[in-house]
Amino acid sequence: MSKKMLYICAALAGAFSLGSAHAACTTTLGSVMSLTGSLGVLGQQIAKGAQLAVADLNAAKTAKTCTLSLSLLDDQTSASVGVDAAKKLVDVQHVPAIVGALSSGVSAAILTSVTTPSKVVLISPASTSPTFTQLGKDGKTGGYWFRTTPSDALQGIAMAKVALDQGYKKVAILYLNNAYGKGLSDEFAGAFGKLGGTVTQNVVYNPSQPSYRSEVDQALNPAPDALFLIGYPGDGTTIAREWISDGGPQKFLFPDGLESQTFANDVGLQYMKDVHGTAAGSVTTPSLTTFKQEFQAKFGSLPTQAYITNAYDGTVLVGLAMEYAGRHTGTAIRDSIRKVTDPKGEKIYAGVAQLKKAAKLLAEHKPIQYVGASGPLQFDQYGDINAPMVVWSVNQGKVEPTGMVTVEQIAALRQQAGAH
Repeated sequence: MSKKMLYICAALAGAFSLGSAHAACTTTLGSVMSLTGSLGVLGQQIAKGAQLAVADLNAAKTAKTCTLSLSLLDDQTSASVGVDAAKKLVDVQHVPAIVGALSSGVSAAILTSVTTPSKVVLISPASTSPTFTQLGKDGKTGGYWFRTTPSDALQGIAMAKVALDQGYKKVAILYLNNAYGKGLSDEFAGAFGKLGGTVTQNVVYNPSQPSYRSEVDQALNPAPDALFLIGYPGDGTTIAREWISDGGPQKFLFPDGLESQTFANDVGLQYMKDVHGTAAGSVTTPSLTTFKQEFQAKFGSLPTQAYITNAYDGTVLVGLAMEYAGRHTGTAIRDSIRKVTDPKGEKIYAGVAQLKKAAKLLAEHKPIQYVGASGPLQFDQYGDINAPMVVWSVNQGKVEPTGMVTVEQIAALRQQAGAH
């Protein structure tokens, strides 16, 4: 292995009601995220969401004396490394739940080979492939899979709308050869075609190549109006640069995996003047304001990219589920997550004060509905949620949100595409 696996174990002071009232205890939660590799530039920020959640849960003190700790391991954006990290968390540290991974390919490998067989919950803030929905339908997740971000079945529709709104009739796709790239490519191509557009080329590429000239040349013939590049920073930077140097139109569609200021800077802001992207959005809730305030207080800056709120919410849900169940097992968490997002329960929002309130209500056996910083979290039977998609762009050199495709718009477009 070229790099040592990063290991961060943050034991944060305080007590959240998760165990015996008579003896001090510590419950370790696992997290596998990309701190290095293609998604490292994103993952280092997303991990802060989970760290903030653990701090909040520990600060929500009750009469009980359990402390949460977070064992955060780096998957290097590699499925094999991610599986090794998950095995360490499950087999050695005996965690009941893992927050992660980010890459759909990494999450799929962990889910099928580690967490589901071990009856450990895997809750991802960023894995968007439709593959997971199918795994659920096929009965291969055991109900131990959740994600606090919407499926690419929604992002594909939203991106088709964004492309058509820009007047793009012909779009070439270059997509990463993993579950994320394949899933999003299929969803976009299907929706775009049914809504009146044409995919001129749909070209797969493998990661970590020194050059992508062959793939770029294939995508350029016949000439498209724009390029939809599905991938991560790193390889994505190389492809975008080669696309530009080969004379491809400097009109880009980028998904959530490339919503990165570093990526835009590395490609060259002078070429990033006609960029339209999508990423998981959120319905504005009282939780979001509190989350931003707490995040800035803890880390000295405001969160500026997708999935940080999703990581926070996923971690909070695990804590609340254990509080509801009074047990620290994966099965107890699995069976309790929907209990703490009960639409009939009293609404609970992000932040220490609200989590203290949640602990009190749960101690009184009263129902609650946690409404997250990323939006309402209503999981279907396969662990999926509905959520809007934010539209982002690069304006005067800055990656920033510019609009939203609502849940209702996505639903209408799906119906339209299905009936086309």
